[in-house]
Amino acid sequence: MYKDTLIGDGVMHAYNNNPSNARSDTAEQVLEDIHGLSTAASAPGTEHSEERWFRNFTADEIEEAGFLESDVDFGVYHSTPIFDYFHDGYSALGSGVKMRDNNPDRVKLLGCVDPLSSDATEEMERQVNELDVDGFKMYPTFYRDGKVQELKMDDDLLPLVEKAHELGIGHIGVHKVFPLGPVGQHHVDVGDVADIAGQYSDIKFELLHTDLAFLEEIKLMLNTHDNIYANLEFTTAFLYFSPKRFREILGELLMWGGPEKIIWSTGVPLVHPQSLIEAMWDLEFTEEEREEYNYPELTDDIKEMILGENLANLYGWDTDKLRSTVQDDKWSQRRQQEGKPDPWSGIEMDTVSADD
Repeated sequence: MYKDTLIGDGVMHAYNNNPSNARSDTAEQVLEDIHGLSTAASAPGTEHSEERWFRNFTADEIEEAGFLESDVDFGVYHSTPIFDYFHDGYSALGSGVKMRDNNPDRVKLLGCVDPLSSDATEEMERQVNELDVDGFKMYPTFYRDGKVQELKMDDDLLPLVEKAHELGIGHIGVHKVFPLGPVGQHHVDVGDVADIAGQYSDIKFELLHTDLAFLEEIKLMLNTHDNIYANLEFTTAFLYFSPKRFREILGELLMWGGPEKIIWSTGVPLVHPQSLIEAMWDLEFTEEEREEYNYPELTDDIKEMILGENLANLYGWDTDKLRSTVQDDKWSQRRQQEGKPDPWSGIEMDTVSADD
C-alpha cells in the first residue's frame, strides 16, 4: 500500500522482447518503438537498457517489480494476441497463468486468442474451463505482409464477444488509440466499442490507452455507457514526459465519466510502477485549469478510487479481505525482511526463456 491506500495495477505484462520472437522486420521495429516510449516515460534511473529490454520477461520478474519493489498490491495480467507480429503473442498467456497461480489473491487474468484462427471460440472455451481466465484481451488490427486487416468489435470480433457472453465472461480489454506498427490511426478508433457495449450490457469493456486522440469520443462513451471504463495504460506515461497533457486527459475523464470509471495502469514492465504511483498521489490540477475547465479538486478520496478501489470493484475483489491479505502474505513478509529493493533488481539478466 501507499500512504495506507490499496494500489491496483490494471495492466501487467510479461513482454517477450527477444528479437527472435519477432515475425518480421516490422515487428522488430515495434519492439524498438515501445522501448523508446518506455525510456521517455520512465523516471530517471529506472529506464531499461537495451540489454534488459530486448529479452523475455518472466512472471517472477513482473510480480517482484510490482509486489516487492513497488507498492502495488494487486493487478490484472493482460495476455496479448499480437500473433501477427510475435510468435507467442508478445505477453504470453502462460506467464499470466503462472503469475496468477503464484498470487491467487492478488492477480486476475485476461486470456487471449488468435482472432483469425478457425478454432478461436473453442480456444476461448478451453481457457475459461481449464485456465479459469477472468476475461479476454482483443486487438483492432492484424498486420502481415504490408497489409492491414481491420478487426471491429461489432464485425470481425463479434463472434468472440458473443462467445465471451455465452461463457459468462464479464471483462473484455480492448486495445485502442495506440497503433502498433504502420497502422493508420483510424484503425484504432473507439466507436465500435460503444456499439458493442450497448448490446452486451453485462460485459465490462475497458478502453486501453485513453489519450487525446479520441478523448472527445471516449469521455462521451463513459458518460453514456455504464459498462465502459477508461484504462490508463500508456496514458500514465504522460505523468513524466507530458504532465500537462496527462492533467487534461484526467480532467476531462473526471468531468464526463466521474472518478469511478478510471482504471490505474502502468503496463509494467513498460515502466516501473513506483515512481508513477508517487507522481499520481502528488498530482494536482493548477488553479488556472480548475477555473477555466471546472476540473474537480483531486482529493485523497478520488486518488484512492483511481489508484485501486475502482479496479477492485470492477473485478470483484473484497477490499477488506485484500487489505488483510497484502499485510500478511509472502510479499509483505519479504518486504519486512529485505526492505524495498531497487527498481528492477529482481530481474535475472541471464534468463534465457520465460514461462511455458
